[in-house]
Amino acid sequence: MCLSRKSKAIYSSSIRKGGGKERVNDYSILRCEDCNFVYLSPIPKQSNDFYESHEYRKKWDYEYTPDSIHAKYDHEQNERIIRIGIENIRGKSVLDLGASAGVFLDAISSSAATTIAIEPALIYKEYLQSQGHTYYSYPEDACRANEKVDIVTSFDVIEHVEKPKEFLSYAYELLKPGGKLVLSMPNLNDIIKKVEKDKFEQFFYQTAHLNYFSKEAIPELFCDTVFSSIKIDFLHKYSIENMIRWAKYGSPGNVEEVDGVFDRIFDAHYKSEIERLGIASHLFITAERPL
Repeated sequence: MCLSRKSKAIYSSSIRKGGGKERVNDYSILRCEDCNFVYLSPIPKQSNDFYESHEYRKKWDYEYTPDSIHAKYDHEQNERIIRIGIENIRGKSVLDLGASAGVFLDAISSSAATTIAIEPALIYKEYLQSQGHTYYSYPEDACRANEKVDIVTSFDVIEHVEKPKEFLSYAYELLKPGGKLVLSMPNLNDIIKKVEKDKFEQFFYQTAHLNYFSKEAIPELFCDTVFSSIKIDFLHKYSIENMIRWAKYGSPGNVEEVDGVFDRIFDAHYKSEIERLGIASHLFITAERPL
């Protein structure tokens, strides 16, 4: 991101192809020695076609109909809405960059005044429009239409894009003065990396993710932008059972042996502490376009 030529390989073994189980050996994970940004090298030759077709969703989710996507990801919207605040969404215009099948926009559509979906996968265009969301394939299309909104959200998307700073510039252009950006992405310093480093890295690194962000790299991500009030927070998506499974079996998921041992309150405390320590599964960034 900082255009430095000083990079060091931090991982050179096989990685997942797309988001599936197939593995490839032609890539390395590099860390910039000047700004700490971590990235995939070389960039896969999948370009826009990979995301415009059903191929990405097929590799990542296997079932990719709107109903199946909602069934898989609906639960993640609760925490996102809490963090933004439904009172900050009500009556506002909201644009989601990388909307997929509209999981987040559907969840807030009864409160927001206007909802806009940016999603390259054309398989979701008809569904998104049927739900009342204005649809564009790419942010530049929305910019050309002179869309301006109160809130731009983007969850688990910026790690896929070839030019993350350009991605932020589009978000900035789409915001009204005083508007707010909400950005979330996987955290390079996930707790599981400390628990089961070798097997987790084999799972974590993949050709679909070109960028790997840490708290230390966020200042460089925003340094050439005019965003203000940039706040770096953390969001942990997974239960303590997931950590136990990684420690015991070296793979994600639940563990039958401890099913029911940890209640909702315990798990909430666990996630809160993981977030406080900065070793959560995701970074959660907010920033504003100045008035």
